[in-house]
Amino acid sequence: MRSGISLSRALADLFPYDLGGGLVLCAVSAADADEAYAIVDAERDRLREWLPWVDSTTAVETSRAHLAGLDAAFVGGAGIFTAIRLDGRLAGFADLRCDPLRASGEVGYWLSEKAVGRYVMTRTVAALIDIAFGPLDVHRVQLQAATGNARSRAVAERLGMTFEGVRREAEELSTGFVDLAVYSVLAQEWPGAAAALADASTGPTEGR
Repeated sequence: MRSGISLSRALADLFPYDLGGGLVLCAVSAADADEAYAIVDAERDRLREWLPWVDSTTAVETSRAHLAGLDAAFVGGAGIFTAIRLDGRLAGFADLRCDPLRASGEVGYWLSEKAVGRYVMTRTVAALIDIAFGPLDVHRVQLQAATGNARSRAVAERLGMTFEGVRREAEELSTGFVDLAVYSVLAQEWPGAAAALADASTGPTEGR
């Protein structure tokens, strides 16, 4: 797996990453803060069910500081941090955080309600896995979701990721501690985004 700085240089030319159909992944930026906070503020009740940071995001300045930190993490080679734009409008965020010592990465994401049900996150995660096993040269990609979050788990299942088991009470949400379902895919198992999407089965509406 490449070192942080060389990795960030190798990935810089990938973004914006046009996935077609109006779906584009852009490198995250503090300039996204106003749009990001507007979504969070309008959808708090829905998002807080599965996202632990929603209640602490109480001002646009909080979003701006967080996004600036992600931008710095990308530059430092800690992973890929993207803003999801659908038809030009911000629809959510997705990232792939890297662990060079283990040649692995973990996908995380959230999506606005208006973008749910359009396979936006399935396509986004497939693209990030392609990058992980391409320029990042990792061996394993992981995705974790609360066991009760059927929509988020459906993303992993559509893409053929292997269900490995459950981490008991591994995350604290507004309602208390929840179990996390763990999914993974290995480099030798991944058929590529195009093939994975072609084989994706139907299931619960995706998105967090």
